[in-house]
Amino acid sequence: MPRDEEKRRKRGSRFAAITASFAATALLISGCAPGGTVSEEAGETTAGISKEFPSDVEIELILATWEDDATVTALVEAFEAKHPNVTIKIVASSFNDYLQNVKLQMSSDEAPDIVQAGQGYTMMGPLVQAGTMRPIDDYAELYGWADRFGAGLLDQSRFEKDGKKFGSGDLYGVAMGGNMVGVFYNREILAELGIQTPFASLADFQSALEAAKAAGYIPMGLGNLEAWPGNHTLSILISQTCDNATLLAWIYGQDGADFSAPCFLEATKIMEDWAANEIIDPNANGVGFDDAVSRFAEGDVAFFVTGNWALPLMAEKAGDGVGFTGFPPLQAGGPARATGATTSPFGIGSASEYPDVAAAFIDFMTGPETADIRATGKYAPLITTVEIPSQTQLIDEYYAHWKKVIAEDGLTLFLDWSSVGMGNVLFPAIQELLAGRVSSEDLVKQVQAEWSNR
Repeated sequence: MPRDEEKRRKRGSRFAAITASFAATALLISGCAPGGTVSEEAGETTAGISKEFPSDVEIELILATWEDDATVTALVEAFEAKHPNVTIKIVASSFNDYLQNVKLQMSSDEAPDIVQAGQGYTMMGPLVQAGTMRPIDDYAELYGWADRFGAGLLDQSRFEKDGKKFGSGDLYGVAMGGNMVGVFYNREILAELGIQTPFASLADFQSALEAAKAAGYIPMGLGNLEAWPGNHTLSILISQTCDNATLLAWIYGQDGADFSAPCFLEATKIMEDWAANEIIDPNANGVGFDDAVSRFAEGDVAFFVTGNWALPLMAEKAGDGVGFTGFPPLQAGGPARATGATTSPFGIGSASEYPDVAAAFIDFMTGPETADIRATGKYAPLITTVEIPSQTQLIDEYYAHWKKVIAEDGLTLFLDWSSVGMGNVLFPAIQELLAGRVSSEDLVKQVQAEWSNR
């Protein structure tokens, strides 16, 4: 049989199996189907789904990701060791290439079984809309993912079936870690100035920034040449001035949400004042992110607001000289809120011959059994009930605040998730705000106009 014809027939059998599986799932939900099993013949699914899958058949899965690092490789190798008949082929590319190619890849004859899909409208939305990702609520129930992860962590990976609204609807992915923005600080400078962390309120943090400026230091480092980093400073300010419901309603695109509302404007005004008074490095727009982190590590910058993606570089450049504390609430005693989210989740391709195996791997890679593999500092632990051994002082400080935010369901996501083109409007607008060429009032109006036209 010609290779192309073989592929087409195989593709047809895959979709037939998927259609049968979805029909059985619908019956199961309505209470009319028995418990699911997997037949002994590879690739064929009987009624429903199962944690069990053949052990006497060679099974190959394709995993598409842009995180081709030691952690993903270690997780794959550990799963293969546990299931010797399963091979998982990692197909990785740079993030930019992945973003451009994943839609074509998922609709090809060799579509991945497991796909990493960033939350929101840019990546996951189009895949849901095209029908190339499988809803996984049934597996979430089977494996108890709703008990393992809080609702706020799973809602980030939910989409309506038409792919036009996220935060609600079907579940399409599960993440293996999280990220969070907070305040990195120079331990030596704070010791010199007698400043103690954590800060009880934003006013206390403001006082520390002003003390650093008076002592001749740059109060807050920022490298905004790439335009996206400044977004995290504004985002985490909004996390404090707006309540969670208001902020998430805007990010999730709920009717009536408005970025020009008072709590959004209040945060934008604070950032505008920080720029005008040179609390934020006045050279921020001309400095790249990595260069700004290096400058911070050299010792003339007191604070740096960013996320745990900077942890490895911080540790490399400054070692134990860098500390971490949570961004303080507007008022003392306020809730722990932070810009952050899960890392990009992993879901199951609609055309997978082995969705049960793919789900088993996703459960394995995100579960307590492999918490030690994920505990590298890059992935903040979503499962906070598993004790992670102490690592470095910096990572331990980060994890301590992370646990508090997770316990209070305080992750407030990223502003640019609110529409496909939001980053193209928001990021340069923040650059203009820092340069004093756009007012806070103008910025919130520009952002809301993009949101309204999404």
